Amino acid sequence: MLAATELKEGMIVARDVFSNDGTLLIPNRTNLSSNHIIKINVYSVHEIAIFVDESFKGNVIEDPYEKFDREMKLIDTTQEKENTIARSPEFQSFTENYEHQLDIVETQLKEIVHTGRIDGAALYDLVADIITATNTGNLFSFLCRMRSSDDVTFSHSLNVSMLASILGKWLELPVHTTTELAIAGLLHDIGKVKVNQDTLNKAGKLTDEEFAHIKKHTTLGYQLVADSALSLGVKHAILMHHEKMNGAGYPLGLSLDRIHDYAKIISIVDIYDAMTAERPYHKRYHPFHVIRMFEEECYGVLDSTYLEVFLERIAHNFLDDLVMLSDHNQGKIIFVHHRNPSQPIVQLDNGKIVDLQHEDALSIIDFI
Repeated sequence: MLAATELKEGMIVARDVFSNDGTLLIPNRTNLSSNHIIKINVYSVHEIAIFVDESFKGNVIEDPYEKFDREMKLIDTTQEKENTIARSPEFQSFTENYEHQLDIVETQLKEIVHTGRIDGAALYDLVADIITATNTGNLFSFLCRMRSSDDVTFSHSLNVSMLASILGKWLELPVHTTTELAIAGLLHDIGKVKVNQDTLNKAGKLTDEEFAHIKKHTTLGYQLVADSALSLGVKHAILMHHEKMNGAGYPLGLSLDRIHDYAKIISIVDIYDAMTAERPYHKRYHPFHVIRMFEEECYGVLDSTYLEVFLERIAHNFLDDLVMLSDHNQGKIIFVHHRNPSQPIVQLDNGKIVDLQHEDALSIIDFI
């Protein structure tokens, strides 16, 4: 058996992989792709059986996205590109403000953990600044260009807070609800500050005991805020953000309407930020790759009402962005399909219009 954190593309599955509710996720003898590894993490499967005998490779099941993933490897997406957005005064201002907010986030979260007290006024001031920072129309493009391999709990918390407040606005929720979502995003992983940091940052295989320990961050976080004046919704978001609509999540195995709406929203933006950031077990994935993963793997796992709005609006945020396709042609995103946002229409540099929903062999692999 191999831990999910150690899986690599090209490994061969030695036994059918099932979710906690018995759904077949990946059949035996499948050649693992990046999509499979994402699915394994979404469904909270923490280890699977892998063949070690190379002779089995002649009988593997071909993955429909093998070409897509192979092309992705041709571009090192961890390298920041010099581009118009990254050089703009707006991006520079955003970066400076982000780094300042990140320092405050780290200070406040550590203070909550060490003292057991929440400074409500300071927390609301910070969240107000975070929400203000999301008013830029280039937020998603900015975050993509700031990615690095040293993402930690604090930057992830800041990002999830931003994304949660944006989704709240897109859902046209009341201002106080959007503010509470931003607070929930900021505090959703606060329990990770209390788990063993060596275990949390371990690059190798986690033992069953270590994985169970990491999963406690949800209950540890809830215990930190249980007696505070924070709303019940914020507290439940901290506790339930790893629950799944099909009951396959943790810590309580809740499903459907037993999961608080705040937790359903935080779950979506939490996964998006995790997948578009560097992790020990995968490089960051391009946003359109992650949108496609959501479309194909997460309906029935995450709340579909919130998910549909999130995916379409994210894709629209990249309109007019310059991108590279898997055939190495470059172009500009000019239209996003309502029902298929992961495969927009791109106008190539030579003027040709390419509708990716009709081009199975093509996909977006990077920004320019």
